[in-house]
Amino acid sequence: MSGCAVNKNKSFKHDTPLIKEDIKKIGREEVQKTVEMGPQPSLGEAQKLTKRKKISSQKVRNYLLIPDEYETLKQPITFKFQNIDYKEAMQLMGKIGEINVLVGDEVAGAISAELVDVPWDKAFQALLDMKNYAADIDVASNLIRIHSPGTLTAQENYKSTRAAAVRKKVELEDSVEPIYSEIFRLYYISPAQAKATITELFTSTGQNSYSPIQVTEEHTTRSIIVRGKEKDLDVVDKVIKEIDVRTQQVLIEAFIVEANSDFERALGSRLGGYYSRKGNQVGGIQGTSTGSAGMSSSAAALGSATDTISDFTAAGKTSGIGILRRTGSAVLKTEITALEKLGMGKTISNPKIFTINNQAATITQGEEIPYSSTSSSGADTSFKEAALKMTVTPNIIGDGNVLLDIKVNNDTPNRSNAGDPAINKMEIKTKLLVADGDIVVIGGIKKNTLTNSKQQTPGIGNIPVLGNLFKGKSKTDNMDELLVFIAPRVL
Repeated sequence: MSGCAVNKNKSFKHDTPLIKEDIKKIGREEVQKTVEMGPQPSLGEAQKLTKRKKISSQKVRNYLLIPDEYETLKQPITFKFQNIDYKEAMQLMGKIGEINVLVGDEVAGAISAELVDVPWDKAFQALLDMKNYAADIDVASNLIRIHSPGTLTAQENYKSTRAAAVRKKVELEDSVEPIYSEIFRLYYISPAQAKATITELFTSTGQNSYSPIQVTEEHTTRSIIVRGKEKDLDVVDKVIKEIDVRTQQVLIEAFIVEANSDFERALGSRLGGYYSRKGNQVGGIQGTSTGSAGMSSSAAALGSATDTISDFTAAGKTSGIGILRRTGSAVLKTEITALEKLGMGKTISNPKIFTINNQAATITQGEEIPYSSTSSSGADTSFKEAALKMTVTPNIIGDGNVLLDIKVNNDTPNRSNAGDPAINKMEIKTKLLVADGDIVVIGGIKKNTLTNSKQQTPGIGNIPVLGNLFKGKSKTDNMDELLVFIAPRVL
C-alpha cells in the first residue's frame, strides 16, 4: 500500500505557469520562414510619401480681418484724442499704421478717445464703432476706405451685381474653351475607386450640384477616361499620381497557445460478502449476485463486483489491495483502491495570412457540423461552424507601427450532448498598435477548477476508522491556460 498512500504534507498545487516556452523567440523564427516563402514583389522605383502634399490652391480675399503678417497694423498704440475732427483722426491712424486711409465725404463730426497699448486694428475698429461707420479693408492693396454703412452697402451691392455680370461673361467665354478627353492608366487602384474619388472631388455642393468633368471607367485596360477642360485634367493627373501608388504587403501571423494540466487523486473501498447454509443465502447485491448458484470460487471474488455490499472504488484506479476471508459456507472481502495521475497537454495553432495595406483578409480552418432543424416549411439541414478563424485588416502607420483591426476565433465542437451541436467559443476582437516585426500577446484566458468529492454509506461512513471501508474520496485540480500572440511583418 505504500504506492497508494496519500501524503497530506505534499498536496498538489498549480503554482507555476503552464506556458513556459519563449513564444516570441519561436514565433520570430516561424515568421521569418513564412516571409521567405511569401510573395516578393518587385521594388521598382520606390517613392517616399509625405504626410501632406499640395495639389492645387485657390486664394480667397478677406475684406473684414487683417492678416497677422501685417505687423504694422497689429502693433500696440497709445493715443489721446480730445475733440478732434474724425477725418483727421482717421488720417492720423493711417500714418501710424503706414497704410492709405480714404474717408468719404459723408463722414463728419468730432471724436474724443483715449487708448493705452491697444493693437492698431482693434483701436481702428473701436473708432469706427463709436461713430457707427464702416470700412472696406484691402491690406493687400495698402488701402482702407471709410464710409457710412449705407454708402458702403450700396457700393458692395453694385460690385456684386457687376461681378455676377463679369462672371457670366467669363463663363460664356469658357464655354467655348476646348474640351479634351484623356485616358489615365491605373496600376494599383481600380477604375471604380479612381472614379469615385475624382467625381467627389470635382462635384460642387449645394442645391444644384455640378461637375465640370465626366469620368468613364474602362475595365479592359484598367483605365479611366476623363473629359473636361485642360486645367481640370491637370488636377486629375496630379490626383492620380498621388493615389495610384504601390501598396505595401503585410504578413499577419497568430500563435494560439493552449495548455492544460489535470491532476486527480482518489482513494476508495469496496466491501463484499456471501453466506449460504441450509438453504439460507445472504450476500451483497451491488453489481451481480451469486444468488441460488451456491458457494463457488467466484462468490465475492477479489477484483470482482460480485456480491458487493458497498462500492466506492476509485474510478480509473491505478493500484489497490484486497483481503479475502473464505470458509466452507461464507466469504468476506475488503478492497482498497487508489488513484493519482497528472496529465499535461499543449496545442499551438499558427494561422498566417498575407494581405495588402488597408485590405481585410480572412483565413479559416475547421468544420461545419450538420444538424436537423424543423420549420413551417418542413425539416431542413443546417450547419454550425466550429473553426479556427482569423480576420484582420492592417494599416501601416509609417512610423514603424502597424494598426491592426483583428478578430480571432478558436471554436471547437462540444459533442457531449445529443441533438443540436453545441459550440465551445473562444473569441478575441480588438484594435491595437503593434511595432513592425514585434510579437505581442493580445489576450488570454486562465481557468483553474478545484473539485473535492466524497461518497459514503449513510451512517456507517461516519464511524471513525471503520467508516473508511464504507466511503470513497477524490480530489481534482484542473487548469486551462490560453494565450493569443499576434505578429505583423511589413514586407
